[in-house]
Formats: sequence, C-alpha cells, structure tokens
Amino acid sequence: MTVERRNPKGLYVRRLPSVDGPIYSQVTSTVGTRSIHVAGTLPFDEKQQLVGEGDVGVQTRCILEHIRRSLEEFGATPADVVRTKTYVIDMASYLEQGLPEWVKFFGGEPPTSTTVGVTELADNRALVEIEAYAEIAE
Repeated sequence: MTVERRNPKGLYVRRLPSVDGPIYSQVTSTVGTRSIHVAGTLPFDEKQQLVGEGDVGVQTRCILEHIRRSLEEFGATPADVVRTKTYVIDMASYLEQGLPEWVKFFGGEPPTSTTVGVTELADNRALVEIEAYAEIAE
C-alpha cells in the first residue's frame, strides 16, 4: 500500500508558531488499499465517564488514544490515517491545547484535516470530537 501526502506549492497551508512544520497535509492519495472509517469519537472512558472535563488538551489526547485502539482492530496505525474531521466548541483553546496533541499523535506525516467550530456536541461536556479515515493494504 502506498500513501502519498502533499502540500502543493502555491496553496495556503496553515502553520502555527507552536508547531514545527505543517499541521496537516493538503492532499493525500492511496493505491491498493482497504478503507477504515472511525466514527466521531468523544472523550469518554469505557464506563461512559467524561475524561478531562473542561480541558480540551486532555480530551483531545483521550480521543486520539481511542482512535488508536479503533485502528488497531483492523491492524492500522496513526500513520495509516489519511483524513480527520475535528469538531470543537472553542477554536482558540483547541488551537492552543488540542492541536499540539493532534500533531504529536500523527508525528511528521499528518493527514488531511478539517477543523470546524460548532456550538454543541453530542454531550454538552465534550469540547472536541474527532473522526478518522485510514487506508491499509488489502
């Protein structure tokens, strides 16, 4: 399986002072793959208790670990993720505290990403929700 990640010249790619390098890839392409779709994931433990109340960084880290475990069900890793969608209640807090967790999780090869500010999530205590899409070899 091949995953190519690119940031074409001449296109805007957002950067943050607190993060070295790009925080996402503008476009990805895969060849010979099987798709994995991870549903919107919230920061709850297996007992349905909220993790990190009021702390978007802790909530983001929790969600990403849940996504890691979901990917492992099909033999995938964060490196196989080609796209994420993130929904946040407070964009400024997410960019300061949550996005660095996201960047750390994906390392030097970030997937394409969309982040959307919303007024409410499925549970009003959650500050962030993340979906992930991965591709693995057939």
